[in-house]
Amino acid sequence: MMLFTAAPPPGSRRNDGSLLRLLFGAVLFLVAIVTAVFGFLRLISVLEHGGYGTPPMRTALVILGIAGGCFAIAIATLIWDVAKRYEK
Repeated sequence: MMLFTAAPPPGSRRNDGSLLRLLFGAVLFLVAIVTAVFGFLRLISVLEHGGYGTPPMRTALVILGIAGGCFAIAIATLIWDVAKRYEK
């Protein structure tokens, strides 16, 4: 049974997760979901009106690309935070 825990050496930092990083990842994840839904609804609307290859079609694809980028950054940020919390 261990009575005392070893203190970190002077000048070293603990590698804990950051609440700011966690909140940023969670908020960005929610933004990505909303953006993806909006992009898909816009894409469906454009395709129903026969607008393939038109500027509104490109706009819908750009919105979906932004949603994908937000998803990628959110997941990377959340993984980074969890890795920092549990690294030894």
